[in-house]
Amino acid sequence: MPIRVLEADVAAKIAAGEVVERPASVVKELVENAIDAGSTDIRVEIRSGGQREIRISDNGSGIPADEVEVAFQRHATSKLRSAEDLFDVHTLGFRGEALPSIATVSQVVCTTRTAEADTGVELRIAGGEVQSRTPRGGSPGTTFVIKNLFYNTPARLKFLRSEATESAQISTVIEHYALAYPEIKWTLLVDGRLSLQTPGTGQLLDAIMELYGLDVARQLIAVADAAGEGEQRTSIQGYVSQPSLTRSARSSIHLFVNKRWVRASGPLVYVIEEAYHNLLMKGRHPLAILNIEVDPGAVDVNVHPTKAEVKFLYQPQVHALLGRAVRAALAEQTGIQDLALPGTRAAETLQRRIELRQVGTHRESNGSAAWSQPALYTPPASVAEPSVADQDVGSAPFSAPDTPSTVMPQPDDEVGAEMPGADMPVTQPRLGAIPGSVGVLPRVPESMPAPERPSVQPAGAQPTRLPPLRVVGQVSETYIVAEAPDGLYLVDQHAAHERVVFEKLMREQGTQPIDRQQLLLPVSVDVPPAVGTLLLGHTEVLTTWGFEVEAFGDGTLRVRAVPHGLREGQIAAALYELADHLDDTSGATPDDWREKMLTTIACHSAVRAGQTLAHEEMRQLLQQLERCAFPRTCPHGRPTVLLLSQAQLERQFGRKG
Repeated sequence: MPIRVLEADVAAKIAAGEVVERPASVVKELVENAIDAGSTDIRVEIRSGGQREIRISDNGSGIPADEVEVAFQRHATSKLRSAEDLFDVHTLGFRGEALPSIATVSQVVCTTRTAEADTGVELRIAGGEVQSRTPRGGSPGTTFVIKNLFYNTPARLKFLRSEATESAQISTVIEHYALAYPEIKWTLLVDGRLSLQTPGTGQLLDAIMELYGLDVARQLIAVADAAGEGEQRTSIQGYVSQPSLTRSARSSIHLFVNKRWVRASGPLVYVIEEAYHNLLMKGRHPLAILNIEVDPGAVDVNVHPTKAEVKFLYQPQVHALLGRAVRAALAEQTGIQDLALPGTRAAETLQRRIELRQVGTHRESNGSAAWSQPALYTPPASVAEPSVADQDVGSAPFSAPDTPSTVMPQPDDEVGAEMPGADMPVTQPRLGAIPGSVGVLPRVPESMPAPERPSVQPAGAQPTRLPPLRVVGQVSETYIVAEAPDGLYLVDQHAAHERVVFEKLMREQGTQPIDRQQLLLPVSVDVPPAVGTLLLGHTEVLTTWGFEVEAFGDGTLRVRAVPHGLREGQIAAALYELADHLDDTSGATPDDWREKMLTTIACHSAVRAGQTLAHEEMRQLLQQLERCAFPRTCPHGRPTVLLLSQAQLERQFGRKG
């Protein structure tokens, strides 16, 4: 095929694909233009996930009437004059690609007026071609109406997700900029429903309360630090969550550089999460709203077509200050120790850990064995990692001892190494909860078949049953001590109950709806607009999983029913995790997604660490665990039991050499 120059419209559509990936890209570009225009009130309305219509109105400076057509020409901008200006950018937009890219793949109506002009102008463009230009009245500012996005690029339409997901992506954009610019009054309407409205007071905490609610705002810690002089001057401002407030995804990490929203990935996120070292369990992430202020000449914002990534000229100093600021704020609240090892500085230790983590991530992405985050201190194998659900969202954390008193000195043979084989005797089925008991454990049928797709059993391995267990007692209101013919067992009550509930749900789901309980009084849950939009767009799915949810005012959901066994204090946490699953873009199969949903419900329905159990409740829990197909791990893969064998006990007490 001979080399030839592409037609102008083809080249324009290719270029538009780099900037306009989905409706949220349009909203981001136009919102940034509104901010650059000095707006103090920005209103966004979307319909059908933004594909049918996007309307963005602001009270900014407007576009002069004689420059409106020029604004839609490629690489036309008022924010740069020379290449040197790229290294001293003070605005959010500067490429001059957004408006022509949007106009190429949609039908655009732009109405604008400057404060100095008596009248404004309305410009209509479709597929990049000007259709009409007429005078219009109105208040100073600009209104963009984007209709039928991707109407002339049907291939792009195939890659759009559901309306609820696209609406949630747009809500995420508005959430980020509402946090970056609390001095602006933000209004978001989704299909005519008010989804978000901030007061525009200039106080970041006010914007946070509008997005996340008062309960979350109370659990945030202020972060403020600065260092350096001149071009190396760097400051950090914002809030991070207490270790008791976590999320299952990084969607609640909001990062800004000079108030520019940047993607929550890479070294910046590594620094923040490393500052929580030994405070969060694996798979959990903090909530953070942080703005990094640097000299505009010390940051390159022109490294990505969507301006979602930046490069720092003095990256080590920025990382060191960010880690120090977050760690210092946490230390003031929780009394944690410094990150530095003896003979090293905290910044050096943190930088080394970030480098190791990045290397591990790179190896994992290349198909090598799963990599675990390096730690300054590696606990002995006999100490179980805390469960995901032990991090209570929206409630006071359980203050258990750091090291359970039952942990024994590690013998030559690792604790838990001597596991009974599949030929060990299995207990006979017994009755479930007895009448008159506390009843915190669900009744499990006498014959429980194996789940359809156990998520933690190695391929080709045989299920390993537990021997008959006799309850001895409870330690730290977290671990059940039991004895068996082969030794002493320590049972994590939360992990064990999580396994029991998970297998029960796996057995029932698919044959009948999940048991749910109507709440005597509906529970109100404050969620960010993106989460609320996503959940309300999948109400039928939530009903299948036992939830009955409806909109209730601005940024609030009313929950009328939940899966049986889910306690009120865990409803918000469960909904956040379900939203993360609904927004998953990893290409998981329906079976994988189903397991994630069931794991989330089981996790938040199980008894918690720090909950006192009666002797009969512990006995019933162990009986139900014995009947599970895979009783030795919870659905997350964490061990439910640890065995201290008879031989190990005798060696520890000197009865054997």
